[in-house]
Amino acid sequence: MTFWATSIVAVAMILASLGLLFGLRQSMWRNLDGTARQRVSDVASLSEHHQLLELIPSKGGDADVVEVVDSAGRVLARSDYETRPGTPSGLPHPLSPRLTRGHAETLHDLSIGDGGDFRVTGRATRIDGRPATIVAAVSLDQAQYTLSSLATRLAIGAPALTVLVAWTIYRTAGRTLRPVETLRRQATDISATDLHRRLDLPASRDEVHALAVTLNDMLARLDEASAAQRRFVADAAHELRSPLTAIRSQLEVMATYPEPQRDPLVAAALLEDALRLNELVEDLLALARSEDPAARRPNTLTDLDEVVLAEVHRQRHLTPIEINARSVSAGRVRGDAEALRRVVRNLLDNARRHATHQVSVTLTTSADTVELTVSDDGSGIPATQRTRIFERFTRLDEARSREAGGSGLGLAIVGKVVTAHGGIARADEDPPPADGGLGGARLVIKLPRADAPDSSRSGRV
Repeated sequence: MTFWATSIVAVAMILASLGLLFGLRQSMWRNLDGTARQRVSDVASLSEHHQLLELIPSKGGDADVVEVVDSAGRVLARSDYETRPGTPSGLPHPLSPRLTRGHAETLHDLSIGDGGDFRVTGRATRIDGRPATIVAAVSLDQAQYTLSSLATRLAIGAPALTVLVAWTIYRTAGRTLRPVETLRRQATDISATDLHRRLDLPASRDEVHALAVTLNDMLARLDEASAAQRRFVADAAHELRSPLTAIRSQLEVMATYPEPQRDPLVAAALLEDALRLNELVEDLLALARSEDPAARRPNTLTDLDEVVLAEVHRQRHLTPIEINARSVSAGRVRGDAEALRRVVRNLLDNARRHATHQVSVTLTTSADTVELTVSDDGSGIPATQRTRIFERFTRLDEARSREAGGSGLGLAIVGKVVTAHGGIARADEDPPPADGGLGGARLVIKLPRADAPDSSRSGRV
């Protein structure tokens, strides 16, 4: 990094030096050209007023030369004492058309004045009816000396300044990047098995300190996610072990003590355990899909009331519990219809397992949300536990135990799917029967409304 920074500084210094020299040269050339044009204008004014003498008064010093030459290149008037009228001019003959039209040019090694390089400009005129040219030449000796001196100083000073800047960058970058190197080395030592470790925070309150804080926050999130994953694997293994142990035990009994009268009963128990195991595996797969951010989910319009009514009809064939769906009205959302169907099914399964006599289902639509409420008249959910029921493998009291048939994943799937659809899920306490409620658990989900509901279509049953 220091090498590249030094290279950039060196190139910048070279370009700046060249730019300074070029800019100064152009500025000096403009000033000299202005002086020469002014001398030409003064001599032209003298000629127009018939006041032009053979010896033109000098205004620019000994280094400036003014001559009036005829078409043959002979001097008619001059500012140089040593030049005689009628002698050939020290300027090139013929002069270029650009020069005689007032443009300035640099001519080298002229034998006028003290000789050397000059900035020359001229103007065509007539003297006594004959064509002539007024030419002014300004010496470049002083300007070239100034530019040469500046170039020498820049040639010495630029490398010295580059070395100084490089040394400063090296020291500054070393102090700045030393904490970064420390963070890099510590981050390299952290593996998946020790995510509890944290990076040392630099003492300075700068961007590197902010980077270290951000990396520590990321490590904390990774540590939390890893711990949650380990808990999930342990809970899943525990849940799968129970039905597998039961199946194995009953199969061992059947193999050791075959009994025709008992075997059908054992087979029925095995089938029940297998169905429970299959349901658990399906729930695990559904939960994994709901937590996969890369999974592409369908995004179609879904009439949630039709899904609710279909699931209510299905649940009524599975339980003697009364399911009241008279408050289900039209509601349309956008999302994965199959995932939303599982949400409704899990909510009804949960309520049916824990209800005593009745389950109530309500679907309402507001300006921008569709709200589904499922209530039961069971023992309810303690206020301190209502935030936990949407976590994986969560079971509360005996009414929500494994014997009730739940795996602890149904409401976790509900929470994940609803969140993925931009909604929220929460648990409340249903009002007591005296206030029109059932007095048990009350689970509510809110989803974004897809469009205005059709008032002519009601889902009441």
